[in-house]
Amino acid sequence: MMDRIIRSLMEKKVLLLAGDIIPVISPLSVLAPREESTGFHLGIDERGRDIFLNPEKLPNMHGVILGTSGSGKSTLARHLILEARESGVKTWVIDPHGEEAYARLFTRRLIITSDRIDLLTATGWDLLEYAGELGRYVELIYGLRGARNVIREIIAECLREQSLEPFKKLANGDPDLERLFDDISRLHGNDYRITELAEQDVYFTLPLMASRELVAFATQVLLLLLHGYMRARGARQRLEMVVVLEEAHVHSPYLLSLFKEVRKWGYGVIAISQLPREFDPRVFQLAGFVIILAGPESYVRDVESLFSLTADERDHVLFSTRGAALFYRQGDPRPRKVFLKLRQAALA
Repeated sequence: MMDRIIRSLMEKKVLLLAGDIIPVISPLSVLAPREESTGFHLGIDERGRDIFLNPEKLPNMHGVILGTSGSGKSTLARHLILEARESGVKTWVIDPHGEEAYARLFTRRLIITSDRIDLLTATGWDLLEYAGELGRYVELIYGLRGARNVIREIIAECLREQSLEPFKKLANGDPDLERLFDDISRLHGNDYRITELAEQDVYFTLPLMASRELVAFATQVLLLLLHGYMRARGARQRLEMVVVLEEAHVHSPYLLSLFKEVRKWGYGVIAISQLPREFDPRVFQLAGFVIILAGPESYVRDVESLFSLTADERDHVLFSTRGAALFYRQGDPRPRKVFLKLRQAALA
């Protein structure tokens, strides 16, 4: 039987789309993954079939959106926010740039430093664990090499006393610690706690003149507080919250750590960036999904250095108009070529 099939195929020119048929020759051929019919609607493929993103069905709920300036990254993120809300999913946006197109989707808008958050009540974290995580990322963000343990101990003492006074005393006379203390003092306050914010749709931004370090530190603390809170509620397979993180390449070390987690805590971070090479490549391997938007040749070359694109896939994001994308799902080596169909309310 198999001999007849093979002879028949060899006698004819047969054009097959790998992954769209059940292979009859090699058991190593790639089977088409099961297409989702629920979740967040992204658009259609080249055959006009609807394409959905369902984070609940992926190994983890986190993902990455890549695209150059003006390619529609934020527009797609706004579309996903609207799709999530329709499913009863809460949403956060952490946006250093203060885009009005994001802000108008939210009634609760916080300007960090003006609206202060309690950094010393870390629900779901062991005191030393939380202090250690903050020490780790402070060292990276502020370039304080070798200071991790010192900072961890200072923060741990602040957590014990529920006050920044221990930090203030120890920082006196040390310019690096004084700078860090000034930034923490600008962020910390009793206006909001994570237990309140995690139950709401919230748009976070920062003052336009905020330093790069302050922006990165404020974002990192928010992510840690949220992770502790969601973790304290226990593992959850259902998606209950989506966080859109702009300028996400700045937080590549944290994203790598987050994406490595096997358990699902009921929330997903969607990392937005125009600089794919600024990420640790393992972030893309571990992400539940990656969406690559169309862009110019230099950007596509950067993408090709991280993903194995076929000529057809390369052309799709190089020569197509705005709205073309490649959609990867973890466990599926073949991206789907998508033409995005976005909600009108998501358009700027």
